[in-house]
Amino acid sequence: MCKFNPEELEEIFQLLERAGMNPMWCDTPVPYFDVNVPAGIPTELGDAVKGEYLMLPASLAGMSPTMVLNVRGDSMRDAGITTHDRIEVLLTPSVNDGDIVVAEVDGECTVKNFFTDEQGDHWLVPSNEAYRPIRLTEEMQVRIVGVVTGIVKSAPRTSYNECVKSIRRVREQQGKGRPLQAKVERAIGRMATEVKNARQWYAVYRALVDKGAYMDGAYTDFCDTVARLLPGHGHLPSASELRRLSVQSFRKPVPLWDRNDAPVSGSRFDEYLRIARLAMEALR
Repeated sequence: MCKFNPEELEEIFQLLERAGMNPMWCDTPVPYFDVNVPAGIPTELGDAVKGEYLMLPASLAGMSPTMVLNVRGDSMRDAGITTHDRIEVLLTPSVNDGDIVVAEVDGECTVKNFFTDEQGDHWLVPSNEAYRPIRLTEEMQVRIVGVVTGIVKSAPRTSYNECVKSIRRVREQQGKGRPLQAKVERAIGRMATEVKNARQWYAVYRALVDKGAYMDGAYTDFCDTVARLLPGHGHLPSASELRRLSVQSFRKPVPLWDRNDAPVSGSRFDEYLRIARLAMEALR
């Protein structure tokens, strides 16, 4: 039973339309037969059929006799029809080339493309190269049940095992990340007494990048971590300052730093290098 009143439903439809969707009222009952129509090798449709009804929009159901059937098989895969889909079928013997039809051939039903070649021969053609077209001959008992006018797809489902594997991978990554995060936090805590101005935090940051604790360029993440761990530190780093120091040889791993190609010189370069090496040691 619908839990929305007409005014609420109208508002929902307006929201969907503004989002670029095309909502429609499902107000027309269409017979649904719980049988499988093969989209593969033709087989029997079956006798005892339990008839139910699906509610479809009137614009889709139309005025002509229509029914909905289940699909089994993948011969129409490239046309977008696969196992577990439901097809809406307009009951008519009149078809045109290119129509997707439900056809009965010698008492067996199948879903295929209807096609007439240049010699006037009629064919049922699959939309999957793994299957062969069926040429319709005079010796065959052929009946076109109807033309496929719509496809109703089921929501895709991921297997239980795939879900378990995905969760296991996340937990394994989290398990590996926790010890590293703990080491990073300990290293930052130890370096607090070594850093004498905010810019020197760049040496700690670069050392942690070299060790794989941070992505290169993650200045904000690093500064946020330092601020969280050392809120009372007198020289907290800023992302803009660290970014300005990431030039010349300081853009490279610490072992490749060159005092002749660095943004600082003399004793200041020596101090940056000393702090970076200490940070690497602290992370072990």
